[in-house]
Amino acid sequence: MAIRVRLGQDEVQVEPGGSAQLVALVRNEGDAPDQVALEVEGIDAEWCAIPIPSFSVAPGEEVQERILIRPPRNTESRAGTYPILVRARSLENGGAGVAQASLTIRPYSMLTLEIAPKRNLASPSRKRAPYELTISNFGNTEQTVQLHASDPEDELVFELERERAPLAPGETLSVLLYAQPRRLPILANPALFSFTATARSVEDPLRSTSVQAQLERRGLISPLVLGFLLTLGLLLALWAYTRPLPVEIAEFTAQPAQITAGESTTLSWVVRNADKVLIEPALGEFDPNKTRSVQAQPQTTTTYRLIARNRYGEQMREVVVIVQNAPEPPAPVISKFYAEPPQIKRGESVLLRWEVQNATELILTPPGGLKLDPAMPGYEHRPSRTTEYELLARNAAGKSVSKKVKVEVIDPSQAQIVSFTVQPEKILAGESVTLRWELFNAVRAEIDNGVGRIDPKQGEISVTPTTTTTYTLTAYDSEGRPTQAKVTVRVEASQETPLSGTP
Repeated sequence: MAIRVRLGQDEVQVEPGGSAQLVALVRNEGDAPDQVALEVEGIDAEWCAIPIPSFSVAPGEEVQERILIRPPRNTESRAGTYPILVRARSLENGGAGVAQASLTIRPYSMLTLEIAPKRNLASPSRKRAPYELTISNFGNTEQTVQLHASDPEDELVFELERERAPLAPGETLSVLLYAQPRRLPILANPALFSFTATARSVEDPLRSTSVQAQLERRGLISPLVLGFLLTLGLLLALWAYTRPLPVEIAEFTAQPAQITAGESTTLSWVVRNADKVLIEPALGEFDPNKTRSVQAQPQTTTTYRLIARNRYGEQMREVVVIVQNAPEPPAPVISKFYAEPPQIKRGESVLLRWEVQNATELILTPPGGLKLDPAMPGYEHRPSRTTEYELLARNAAGKSVSKKVKVEVIDPSQAQIVSFTVQPEKILAGESVTLRWELFNAVRAEIDNGVGRIDPKQGEISVTPTTTTTYTLTAYDSEGRPTQAKVTVRVEASQETPLSGTP
């Protein structure tokens, strides 16, 4: 037995994250059927998908199979050309056929830039503010990166540790950036300046990434700070002579006071003279000068307690939040699930459409339990063979319903049977008939019931069936796809002539 393989193309080009198709033509040059396994060598196994990895090949038949190549969009998919081998191996005797092609991974660029800190400070005592730029190359080719920084007000001066740096795929580089105000007055209010740092590819100037940061300029002292210090001193003096008032809870409410399980309510309060407030159970402690409300999500009816305290004492107030059970969500419904069209040729796509209600999740099988948004009107798929699809709809409570639809995939033969006749159609046992045929575009043909291989163009043959027999003519095209025609010969028992004699 001998297995031969050839490829539909010598080179396959693909961009990482995309997919390409390589066609393998496998021929059985032996004289017996064989089970053949298709394998790809030279690339990562996770890049390659073979829809039908093993298949049967009849003697002299040539089978076409697709190999899908999908390199991931990451730095491991380096740009370049790689040799690959496609091996068709016999599972019956171990013999194999090999064909070679080249895989070209197209280049792509992806740069990211981060800056830390996002905000820094400069003053007469600390003139330069350092920032760390982190540049990453997530493309699959080496990039030379040009760094630049600018501010729209032209109030800052920048200094880069290095302005240009090469980055290999997947490499990350840190560069120091120093920013300094052009003017640093001693007495001034704080001023905030925004600036932009940019990393641009030298090889591909259209590829760039930017990040923004801020620099706060301060004087040694600001009029606002001076005023604040004077005011603070006055307040401290007044507080020393003024005793704080007792704590008071003016208001403590829950909005809404009645909720459904899973919903939230807002607890709000108004307190006076309190240093802190405590919400029980288990909501925590808060500063009443900064926080006046908190969200709560009780699972059952709960009584919340507000405790307000200062150094002179405390007060408490309660509020009740009533929790009702959530209603049962409506059951999911699949009102329609159909395919457009329901019958396709091999290699074509089918559009699966549906109409669903009350569903939060859809699962389509095949391909492999794909989760879909219920708002989607349909999904396009390319089946390699006749396939039954199942759509499962599930609601928020986990209840589910499913529907199925069948898509027929046909692979019509290019061979045609122009005519296939028998003459005569009815005989007596022991007589013969003539089978005649005319074929078009066939490379191989055969007739069953002991006739065997015939001329793939035209011809005739005499047969002598002993009983009523249906003869099937099968013609194969260059791709090994069959087409058939049948004729039937009716055979009746012969009538023996009675012998005459003298009684």
